[in-house]
Amino acid sequence: MTSKDDEDLFEGDVGKRRPRSSQNNASLFRPPSAVNSKRVAKRQRAAWYNRARGAPSVKLAHERPAGQQRVIIKLKPVVHAAAAGGGGGGGALMRHALYVERDGAGREGDPVQVFDRELDRADGAAFVGRCENDRHHFRVIISPEHGGEIDDLKGYTRDLVRRVELDLGTRIDWIAAEHHDTGRPHVHLLMRGRREDGRDLVIPHPYVSHGFRERAEGLATELLGPRLEPDRLDRAVKLERFTELDRDLLGNARGGEVALAYLPDDGKRASRLVQRLNRLEELGLAEQSRPGAWRLQADLEDQLTRLAARRERERATARLLAQEGRGLQPERTRELEAAHSSQRVTGRLVGLEQLGDDARGPHLVGVEGVDGKLWTARVGRLEDLRGLADVERGAIVQLDRATPEIRASDRTIWEIAEKNDLTYSAELHRSLRPGDRDNYITMHERRLEALRRDGIVTRDSYGTFHLPDDYQSRVAAREGLGGRESARVTLLDPHSLERQADYRGPTWLDRMAEGIEDRSQFRQEGFGKDVSEAWKRRETTLEKLGLGESRADGFHPAQDWRGALLTMEEKAVRDRIERETGRVPHFARDGDPVQGLYTGRIHMAEQSYALIERADHRFSSTLVPWRPEMDRALNQLVSGRVNGRDFDFKYGKGVEKEIAKALSIGGRG
Repeated sequence: MTSKDDEDLFEGDVGKRRPRSSQNNASLFRPPSAVNSKRVAKRQRAAWYNRARGAPSVKLAHERPAGQQRVIIKLKPVVHAAAAGGGGGGGALMRHALYVERDGAGREGDPVQVFDRELDRADGAAFVGRCENDRHHFRVIISPEHGGEIDDLKGYTRDLVRRVELDLGTRIDWIAAEHHDTGRPHVHLLMRGRREDGRDLVIPHPYVSHGFRERAEGLATELLGPRLEPDRLDRAVKLERFTELDRDLLGNARGGEVALAYLPDDGKRASRLVQRLNRLEELGLAEQSRPGAWRLQADLEDQLTRLAARRERERATARLLAQEGRGLQPERTRELEAAHSSQRVTGRLVGLEQLGDDARGPHLVGVEGVDGKLWTARVGRLEDLRGLADVERGAIVQLDRATPEIRASDRTIWEIAEKNDLTYSAELHRSLRPGDRDNYITMHERRLEALRRDGIVTRDSYGTFHLPDDYQSRVAAREGLGGRESARVTLLDPHSLERQADYRGPTWLDRMAEGIEDRSQFRQEGFGKDVSEAWKRRETTLEKLGLGESRADGFHPAQDWRGALLTMEEKAVRDRIERETGRVPHFARDGDPVQGLYTGRIHMAEQSYALIERADHRFSSTLVPWRPEMDRALNQLVSGRVNGRDFDFKYGKGVEKEIAKALSIGGRG
């Protein structure tokens, strides 16, 4: 083999990643030609040295998420000689395929056998034949830093390619092989440069530079757990979560026992493993069974994961209290999950704190209740907090314990699968719901991928998912496992007490005074005391508005005072919308059909509304009851009907065509 062909020789470092381009460049990455003249080669070399030695530039590193496993990805697109103007197309590919299948590169030094999405012994020559008339193909090397710890590199590669297919929106024809002869196990992957619809497969430049690697690293992290830097081993000894050291201990255990004789002969690391065993003993997760030997808890990983979640919640609670300038106040702090299942908390929103590293959730919600206590509750997904977007700090909310429910995406998946012998695929989704957009369908495929990793569904080699008969109950059970219980947050008033005292519209304070809101937990301390003081200011405001008067026996509101407040609020909202948009809004009534462009949300004291610009009238808009699911249709055409305090709507390409047709007919009339 020549040095040109020896693609096992890696250069670079897993420690740093090239920075992302600062430009928002949507240009597509085109494979270079395999046939270059010497003049072109010289210009390329000159350009390289100019870049390397020319004027310096400031570049910021592209940071990995904390603890992310590291993977080297080398992706090389190769244009076939026939496409570049030469003769033949598969010769170079055949030579490379033979190199990939060379002797002595297997796990035990045995010959390599290529595999594909379905077969462990695939036909490399047949793959080369399929590529014969293609313009180009892609050669990819995938080298996880800890590839030797991945027991099933074939399964890892298949899952990775599946994620790449979802990102690129096409099925890919590919073969791959494992190599174990360089000290760092890695995979050679060959992909056809043709999409399943026959067009050339063109990969966007940002995905070549970063996206492929991020997918590979994310999957490696799922399999191996968070990565620890070598210089962080000392800190890892004390951590109250599952670490790389714990994984090593479990890997060296025999019958649940770890003895000094079982540990690797590596001075520094072996020392840290012993220190970790002592730390686990302090935490009650290991005990000395005999001198120099420890017995580990059978569910060590689960217990450490739960312990980490507990510590993360304690830190998030401390951050919430710090926002208020208070100490920990354990005598006032309560957890909703530890209360009675029927517990309901009404009070002032203190704030939201992220739990863990994923911005999509979960989050910890802090509420100062009318009972004078500070309540915290876990909300599993960021989308469950959409109703709190753009509300004032100190808005009034209600917390309830919610039984685990399946997600809207799970319901959609089941509806489609139920009509197709309990199978789901993107093609079936499109055929049954042609109005759904591609990115919305991809979201459902990603959900099923997560459920497949948990063993709830299976997927065949064609990308079709197979659901069990008890899919809904198993998904609901999954949502309630491992501390995944999620509270329900209901917005009662988007305004703080200070704003409510002077607000020209109905408020939560008014409902409290009338007894409409539950007062059984009300206490004259903390937030409860603030409510009483705010109501005194509210009485003064109502008197000024002519909606009540104070007498010797207390405050007496005027007749239909809340109706008058609602009229004031609606007028103020209409005036503001017309002033800001130039459109005259009206409130849709129950049963009204509504079509138009959904442009935003309006918070009113007792309900939030979606603002829809009429498609058939440039100076009109309509306010319909808002619901969280509408946010995915923001700035898109929607069509629906008002149903009481709800709005049944649809959106997508079908709606766009429907509205365009209606406008065309109306225009001809």
